[in-house]
Amino acid sequence: MAPQASLGNILVVDDDLTVTDLLRLNLRSEGYNVLVKTSTADVSAADLRNVHLMLVDGAGQTPSGIDLISELKATPAGQQTGFIYYSSFDSERSLIEALDAGADDSICKPFSLREMLARIRAVMRRRVRVSAETTCATVVNIGDMRIDLVRKTVTIDNEFVNLSNTEYAILELLLHNANVYTSRIEIFRKIWPEGAGANERIVDTNISRLRRKLGNQGTCIVNRTGLGYMISA
Repeated sequence: MAPQASLGNILVVDDDLTVTDLLRLNLRSEGYNVLVKTSTADVSAADLRNVHLMLVDGAGQTPSGIDLISELKATPAGQQTGFIYYSSFDSERSLIEALDAGADDSICKPFSLREMLARIRAVMRRRVRVSAETTCATVVNIGDMRIDLVRKTVTIDNEFVNLSNTEYAILELLLHNANVYTSRIEIFRKIWPEGAGANERIVDTNISRLRRKLGNQGTCIVNRTGLGYMISA
């Protein structure tokens, strides 16, 4: 990919040239560096080495956009990349499948360009890239769970846990406030600063999915009515 632009590198994967031309023109005018691929089959983990965010449609292709996200999120490069899935959803199930696959956000097509840009800004803000000057890792261990705060990775019994960037951001926020309750509204405002197309209940949905992915270690995340969520470390 070309040298990094001031706001970061975005890869768009869609065979709809009308949409890709629209995104490329407007994202470049916003200050992003943009690369377009028309086939999901042409995308691999190697393509993500310098990519900060990937916008994926891929409906009707093999692999599908959702399958591609799931495949890439299982790789180290994909773990460091943000994903937004967009498509013509025929049901809420498609939205849930995309989030479960590891997408940080989903948006229905056709979409408002203004809303898409707001969602891109929100995901990019949540995604903190590891600085090249970082020389030592900060690691938190809770039971058999190991959270590397520099690499932004989570392992349990040395097995990699595939978290979306949003799920990881929530986990990290709770860690920074360990043993103290953080209200749902505070989590919502910090993780979804734009608040576009969402409400506070999205916090519950993401934490429920986070707990499920953490398995037995998920019990360290507790909640109390009126107080919010807390990680017991």
